[in-house]
Amino acid sequence: MAADDPNQEIAGKTMAARIADRIRDDILSRRIASGSRITVKEIADRYGVSSMPVREAFNMLCGEQLLQLNPYRGATVMAVTSDLMAQLNDVQCALESLLVELCLQKGYSPALLDELERINREIAALENDEQGLRERRLGLNVQFHTLEYSLCSDHMAYAMFQRTLEQLHAIRRYHVMEAARVRQTVLEHEQIIQSLRAGDVVTAVAVTRLHTHNAKQYALTSEQYDC
Repeated sequence: MAADDPNQEIAGKTMAARIADRIRDDILSRRIASGSRITVKEIADRYGVSSMPVREAFNMLCGEQLLQLNPYRGATVMAVTSDLMAQLNDVQCALESLLVELCLQKGYSPALLDELERINREIAALENDEQGLRERRLGLNVQFHTLEYSLCSDHMAYAMFQRTLEQLHAIRRYHVMEAARVRQTVLEHEQIIQSLRAGDVVTAVAVTRLHTHNAKQYALTSEQYDC
Protein backbone atom coordinates (compact mmCIF):
# COMPACT_ATOMS: atom_id res chain seq x y z
CA MET A 1 0.00 0.00 0.00
CA ALA A 2 1.35 3.46 -0.88
CA ALA A 3 2.93 5.45 1.91
CA ASP A 4 0.59 8.38 1.28
CA ASP A 5 -2.62 6.35 1.14
CA PRO A 6 -5.08 8.42 3.22
CA ASN A 7 -6.84 5.26 4.36
CA GLN A 8 -3.69 3.61 5.66
CA GLU A 9 -3.48 3.14 9.43
CA ILE A 10 -0.08 4.01 10.90
CA ALA A 11 0.49 3.42 14.60
CA GLY A 12 -3.27 3.43 15.13
CA LYS A 13 -3.88 6.66 13.24
CA THR A 14 -4.94 7.48 9.71
CA MET A 15 -2.51 9.26 7.43
CA ALA A 16 -4.57 12.45 7.80
CA ALA A 17 -4.24 12.28 11.59
CA ARG A 18 -0.49 11.72 11.30
CA ILE A 19 -0.16 14.73 9.01
CA ALA A 20 -2.28 16.80 11.40
CA ASP A 21 0.15 15.81 14.18
CA ARG A 22 3.11 17.03 12.11
CA ILE A 23 1.47 20.32 11.17
CA ARG A 24 0.38 20.87 14.78
CA ASP A 25 3.92 20.21 15.98
CA ASP A 26 5.33 22.65 13.41
CA ILE A 27 2.86 25.33 14.52
CA LEU A 28 3.45 24.84 18.25
CA SER A 29 7.23 24.76 17.81
CA ARG A 30 6.89 27.91 15.67
CA ARG A 31 8.52 26.32 12.65
CA ILE A 32 5.34 27.54 11.00
CA ALA A 33 4.69 31.06 12.27
CA SER A 34 1.29 32.22 13.47
CA GLY A 35 -0.34 34.51 10.95
CA SER A 36 1.31 32.81 8.00
CA ARG A 37 -0.65 31.23 5.17
CA ILE A 38 -0.15 27.62 4.16
CA THR A 39 -1.62 25.71 1.24
CA VAL A 40 -2.49 22.07 0.69
CA LYS A 41 0.10 21.81 -2.09
CA GLU A 42 2.82 23.37 0.07
CA ILE A 43 2.25 20.92 2.93
CA ALA A 44 1.85 17.95 0.59
CA ASP A 45 5.19 18.80 -1.02
CA ARG A 46 6.85 19.39 2.35
CA TYR A 47 5.81 16.03 3.78
CA GLY A 48 5.89 14.06 0.53
CA VAL A 49 2.23 13.00 0.62
CA SER A 50 -0.84 13.38 -1.58
CA SER A 51 -3.26 16.28 -1.22
CA MET A 52 -6.29 14.33 0.08
CA PRO A 53 -5.00 13.54 3.59
CA VAL A 54 -3.60 17.08 3.85
CA ARG A 55 -7.08 18.51 3.21
CA GLU A 56 -8.44 16.23 5.94
CA ALA A 57 -5.66 17.34 8.29
CA PHE A 58 -6.49 21.00 7.60
CA ASN A 59 -10.10 20.34 8.59
CA MET A 60 -8.98 18.63 11.82
CA LEU A 61 -6.75 21.56 12.78
CA CYS A 62 -9.48 24.03 11.90
CA GLY A 63 -11.63 22.27 14.49
CA GLU A 64 -8.79 22.70 16.99
CA GLN A 65 -8.65 26.45 16.19
CA LEU A 66 -5.06 26.14 15.00
CA LEU A 67 -5.97 26.88 11.38
CA GLN A 68 -8.54 29.16 9.74
CA LEU A 69 -9.57 27.89 6.33
CA ASN A 70 -9.68 30.42 3.51
CA PRO A 71 -11.74 29.26 0.51
CA TYR A 72 -9.43 28.65 -2.46
CA ARG A 73 -6.53 30.30 -0.59
CA GLY A 74 -5.31 27.61 1.81
CA ALA A 75 -5.35 28.31 5.53
CA THR A 76 -4.08 30.90 7.98
CA VAL A 77 -2.14 29.71 11.02
CA MET A 78 -3.76 30.87 14.25
CA ALA A 79 -1.89 31.81 17.42
CA VAL A 80 -2.03 29.53 20.47
CA THR A 81 -3.64 31.89 22.95
CA SER A 82 -4.41 31.80 26.66
CA ASP A 83 -8.11 31.85 25.75
CA LEU A 84 -7.69 28.69 23.66
CA MET A 85 -5.89 26.97 26.54
CA ALA A 86 -8.62 28.02 28.97
CA GLN A 87 -11.35 26.64 26.70
CA LEU A 88 -9.52 23.34 26.16
CA ASN A 89 -9.12 22.89 29.92
CA ASP A 90 -12.78 23.74 30.52
CA VAL A 91 -13.88 21.13 27.97
CA GLN A 92 -11.51 18.60 29.52
CA CYS A 93 -12.91 19.26 32.98
CA ALA A 94 -16.47 18.59 31.80
CA LEU A 95 -15.51 15.42 29.93
CA GLU A 96 -13.42 13.96 32.75
CA SER A 97 -16.11 14.69 35.35
CA LEU A 98 -18.60 12.78 33.23
CA LEU A 99 -16.25 9.91 32.44
CA VAL A 100 -15.18 9.26 36.02
CA GLU A 101 -18.84 9.02 37.04
CA LEU A 102 -19.65 6.64 34.18
CA CYS A 103 -16.62 4.47 34.91
CA LEU A 104 -17.50 4.19 38.58
CA GLN A 105 -20.94 2.96 37.58
CA LYS A 106 -19.20 0.10 35.74
CA GLY A 107 -16.74 -0.55 38.57
CA TYR A 108 -12.96 -0.53 38.65
CA SER A 109 -10.97 -3.73 39.02
CA PRO A 110 -8.20 -3.87 41.67
CA ALA A 111 -5.70 -4.65 38.89
CA LEU A 112 -6.55 -1.48 36.97
CA LEU A 113 -6.30 0.64 40.11
CA ASP A 114 -2.95 -0.96 40.94
CA GLU A 115 -1.72 -0.03 37.48
CA LEU A 116 -2.81 3.58 38.01
CA GLU A 117 -0.79 3.62 41.22
CA ARG A 118 2.24 2.23 39.40
CA ILE A 119 2.04 4.95 36.73
CA ASN A 120 1.66 7.61 39.41
CA ARG A 121 4.79 6.34 41.18
CA GLU A 122 6.67 6.75 37.90
CA ILE A 123 5.49 10.35 37.67
CA ALA A 124 6.58 10.96 41.27
CA ALA A 125 10.04 9.60 40.52
CA LEU A 126 10.54 12.31 37.89
CA GLU A 127 10.45 15.15 40.43
CA ASN A 128 14.25 15.43 40.56
CA ASP A 129 14.84 14.46 36.94
CA GLU A 130 14.76 17.65 34.86
CA GLN A 131 15.10 15.84 31.54
CA GLY A 132 12.49 13.29 32.54
CA LEU A 133 10.06 16.05 33.51
CA ARG A 134 10.19 17.41 29.99
CA GLU A 135 10.27 14.14 28.07
CA ARG A 136 8.27 11.63 30.13
CA ARG A 137 5.92 13.36 32.55
CA LEU A 138 3.33 14.36 29.98
CA GLY A 139 3.37 10.94 28.36
CA LEU A 140 2.82 9.25 31.71
CA ASN A 141 0.01 11.66 32.53
CA VAL A 142 -1.71 10.81 29.25
CA GLN A 143 -1.22 7.11 30.05
CA PHE A 144 -2.71 7.58 33.53
CA HIS A 145 -5.89 9.32 32.43
CA THR A 146 -6.39 7.24 29.29
CA LEU A 147 -6.31 4.12 31.46
CA GLU A 148 -8.48 5.73 34.16
CA TYR A 149 -11.34 6.24 31.70
CA SER A 150 -10.73 3.15 29.55
CA LEU A 151 -13.80 1.43 31.02
CA CYS A 152 -15.85 3.84 28.92
CA SER A 153 -13.80 3.59 25.74
CA ASP A 154 -17.00 2.81 23.82
CA HIS A 155 -18.62 6.12 24.87
CA MET A 156 -18.43 9.16 22.58
CA ALA A 157 -17.22 11.26 25.52
CA TYR A 158 -14.08 9.10 25.65
CA ALA A 159 -13.19 9.86 22.03
CA MET A 160 -13.75 13.57 22.66
CA PHE A 161 -11.63 13.35 25.81
CA GLN A 162 -8.77 11.74 23.87
CA ARG A 163 -8.81 14.43 21.19
CA THR A 164 -8.75 17.25 23.74
CA LEU A 165 -6.04 15.52 25.76
CA GLU A 166 -3.90 15.18 22.63
CA GLN A 167 -4.30 18.90 21.92
CA LEU A 168 -3.30 19.86 25.46
CA HIS A 169 -0.39 17.42 25.41
CA ALA A 170 0.88 18.82 22.11
CA ILE A 171 0.82 22.40 23.45
CA ARG A 172 2.36 21.56 26.82
CA ARG A 173 5.30 19.75 25.23
CA TYR A 174 6.86 23.16 24.66
CA HIS A 175 6.52 24.42 28.23
CA VAL A 176 8.54 23.51 31.30
CA MET A 177 6.82 21.63 34.13
CA GLU A 178 8.05 22.70 37.57
CA ALA A 179 8.75 20.08 40.23
CA ALA A 180 6.17 21.67 42.56
CA ARG A 181 3.41 21.05 40.02
CA VAL A 182 4.57 17.45 39.63
CA ARG A 183 4.23 16.92 43.40
CA GLN A 184 0.77 18.47 43.31
CA THR A 185 -0.23 16.27 40.37
CA VAL A 186 0.93 13.12 42.13
CA LEU A 187 -1.04 14.03 45.25
CA GLU A 188 -4.17 14.73 43.22
CA HIS A 189 -3.76 11.42 41.39
CA GLU A 190 -3.51 9.66 44.75
CA GLN A 191 -6.74 11.28 45.88
CA ILE A 192 -8.45 10.22 42.65
CA ILE A 193 -7.30 6.62 43.08
CA GLN A 194 -8.48 6.54 46.70
CA SER A 195 -11.94 7.75 45.71
CA LEU A 196 -12.08 5.16 42.91
CA ARG A 197 -11.13 2.36 45.31
CA ALA A 198 -13.86 3.53 47.68
CA GLY A 199 -16.41 3.76 44.85
CA ASP A 200 -17.14 7.31 46.03
CA VAL A 201 -18.67 9.10 43.03
CA VAL A 202 -19.13 12.47 44.74
CA THR A 203 -15.51 12.67 45.90
CA ALA A 204 -14.16 11.29 42.63
CA VAL A 205 -15.96 13.97 40.61
CA ALA A 206 -14.93 16.70 43.05
CA VAL A 207 -11.25 15.68 43.01
CA THR A 208 -11.31 15.32 39.23
CA ARG A 209 -12.68 18.84 38.84
CA LEU A 210 -10.06 20.16 41.27
CA HIS A 211 -7.32 18.35 39.34
CA THR A 212 -8.35 19.81 35.99
CA HIS A 213 -8.91 23.26 37.52
CA ASN A 214 -5.41 23.28 39.02
CA ALA A 215 -3.93 22.18 35.70
CA LYS A 216 -5.73 25.08 34.00
CA GLN A 217 -4.58 27.63 36.58
CA TYR A 218 -1.00 26.39 36.38
CA ALA A 219 -1.00 26.60 32.59
CA LEU A 220 -2.45 30.09 32.50
CA THR A 221 -0.14 31.54 35.17
CA SER A 222 3.16 29.87 34.25
CA GLU A 223 3.13 29.66 30.46
CA GLN A 224 3.29 32.26 27.70
CA TYR A 225 0.86 32.20 24.80
CA ASP A 226 -0.46 34.74 22.33
CA CYS A 227 2.60 34.37 20.16
